[in-house]
Amino acid sequence: MRRRGPIAIFVLVLVAALSQGAHGQAAATAPSTGAATTPASGATAATPSSSSSPSADSLLAGSAIPENPFRRFEIVSLGAFPIMLFYSGFFFDLQRYFANDFNSLYAPWPFQSSTSAPLTDADRYTRIGAALGACAVVGLIDAYLHHLKVAKAERLREATESDAPPQIESPGGASPAPEP
Repeated sequence: MRRRGPIAIFVLVLVAALSQGAHGQAAATAPSTGAATTPASGATAATPSSSSSPSADSLLAGSAIPENPFRRFEIVSLGAFPIMLFYSGFFFDLQRYFANDFNSLYAPWPFQSSTSAPLTDADRYTRIGAALGACAVVGLIDAYLHHLKVAKAERLREATESDAPPQIESPGGASPAPEP
């Protein structure tokens, strides 16, 4: 049986913890129905909704529980890990090939043969470390872009709420006469 290294054990434990954490989250509530009530008259008016693009309210009112930014960061980072490990391995192979004056023993991955020079443990750990660093950068970029999107939706929602004219009703229920 093959012995697993400390990195493989760490990744397996992390995946197991994440899968258990996903089962423990609360279910999101249903989004708004698209109807708004006016507090003074109690009548409902349909709000225009576009099926092609989400509104600011749908971005923010999708669930009662706000999204945890760290959770999003770790999901994106773990999802990017296999891709980053492949690219970091390929680029380290290229660097090693160039550093050894294009010696065929150090050819990059698709051109390696059974007689190619083997990797050392230090090389493997360096590749994994570079991949983990790249994953963290990808996760941080995604978190920043998501923060910008939520902030923009927040500003749009505030702007649409402040643009609505105030409803003024007289105590008798009739509208006041317009002033000349």
